[in-house]
Amino acid sequence: MTQIAGLEALIDAALTTAVEEIEAVQAVERADVDKPFWYVRLDGEAKQHFSAEFTLDQRTFSVMSYFMPEPEENREEVFSHLLVRNRTMRDLHFCIGKENAVYLQGRIDNRFVDAEVVDRLLGSVYDHTEQFFVPAMRLGYSSRFDR
Repeated sequence: MTQIAGLEALIDAALTTAVEEIEAVQAVERADVDKPFWYVRLDGEAKQHFSAEFTLDQRTFSVMSYFMPEPEENREEVFSHLLVRNRTMRDLHFCIGKENAVYLQGRIDNRFVDAEVVDRLLGSVYDHTEQFFVPAMRLGYSSRFDR
C-alpha cells in the first residue's frame, strides 16, 4: 500500500468515526476527481449549516471552509478583526478567496497526518465558525442586525 493509499484509509476511518460520534457532523461524502477529496457537512448554532472540504495532495492534507461572503459594510474592520484572530489560531487561518469571500483554511504536511489531526482540523473548523461567525457578520452586515 502506498503512503497516499494509507492516508486515504486513515482519513476515511477518522471521518466515518466523526459521523458516528459527533452530533454536529451530519454527513461525509467522498470523491476522487484529481485527488482524494472529502466533503463534510456540519450543523452548528451560530451558523446553522456549513461544510469542511478536505483534500489530500502528494505532500499535504488541507481543509477549506466557506466562512462568510464579502462584507457589505465595515470591510476593513472585518478583515482587521479576522487577521487579529489569526494570531491565536493554531491549525487554521482566515483568508480571502473567490469573490472576496472569507474562508477558513489549514494545511498539514502528510508526515504528520493521523486520526487525531483529522479530528482536530474538523473540530477547529467547527469551533472557529461557532466562535467567530456572528461577530464577523455583525461587523460586515451591521445595518441588517440593527433592524
